[in-house]
Amino acid sequence: MTDITDDIAEEISFQGFEDDCKLLGNLLNDILQREAGSTFVDKLEKIRVLSQSACNMRQAGMEDLAEMLEKQLASELSKMTLEEALPLARAFSHHLTLMGIAETHHRVRKGGNMVLAAKSCDDIFNNLLQDGVSPVELYKTVFKQ
Repeated sequence: MTDITDDIAEEISFQGFEDDCKLLGNLLNDILQREAGSTFVDKLEKIRVLSQSACNMRQAGMEDLAEMLEKQLASELSKMTLEEALPLARAFSHHLTLMGIAETHHRVRKGGNMVLAAKSCDDIFNNLLQDGVSPVELYKTVFKQ
């Protein structure tokens, strides 16, 4: 029996970042559909669409529309019990983790060996300092985070 994980890994290595995100998102969606059901997935998608739309409207300068969507989102979330909200929060957390994995894979694929070489924040900071980033600039950037 062949391990399909190897097939998926090989397929991912030749894709772009957006393709990786889509593939991992679809895998998570399929698992959620199977394990939690379509009602859960529909609720998750509604929350995601409201949130993303509000963010997009705000970035486009459509403040009134963004505020309306944010109020609708708040209303949807406030109607949920803790038992309903917790699995949704976990699903969003898993999604963000998968997108982080896709980003890391993309950077490594593009030759970003800093990810592989860095073992700690100290390693990353030292690499940045060696690459010419001033200590003051590094401090200010980290402080803004």
